[in-house]
Amino acid sequence: MKEKKVYTEAEIEALAQKAADNAMEHFKHGLNCGECVLQGSLNRGLSDYPKESVGMVSGMGGGMGFTHHTCGAGNAGLVVISSEKGRKNPYAKPTFEERVDELHHPGTGIYPRHGAYIKDCITEYGTIECRDLCVPFDESTPEGKKARARNCKKLIGFCTKKAVEAALKP
Repeated sequence: MKEKKVYTEAEIEALAQKAADNAMEHFKHGLNCGECVLQGSLNRGLSDYPKESVGMVSGMGGGMGFTHHTCGAGNAGLVVISSEKGRKNPYAKPTFEERVDELHHPGTGIYPRHGAYIKDCITEYGTIECRDLCVPFDESTPEGKKARARNCKKLIGFCTKKAVEAALKP
């Protein structure tokens, strides 16, 4: 595994924006929201994971299997963060207490980092539930479908940007 690069704030911002732009471009080509978020970060070389790992998030589109539950872009953002900050070996810490602390520690824990990302999404959009994000759009009309797609594209960009920032910050 390659050594992890430490990025400056300016580098993080630039990489996050490029990943977001890339993710939104994928949406124009038929990728679902979850695939766009992960593909956007993979295309920027921000993970050691192979390009085929995008398949892990395919079922997240349309709010988890097109059930309109938790937003696929929001969920895939968690995968982006975990690709850098997740535990590659949950048993690496020798004790139960150390493993739990690795998850919950207020300064360095996995849960606080991921939770802050979700809170950012909720602050920006009011929810991470796909059905609630889509309610304002009448998808029975072509105009409504286009408006919903524009909203999803914007959300894909936001989730990608925030997830990459969370993944790259120390």
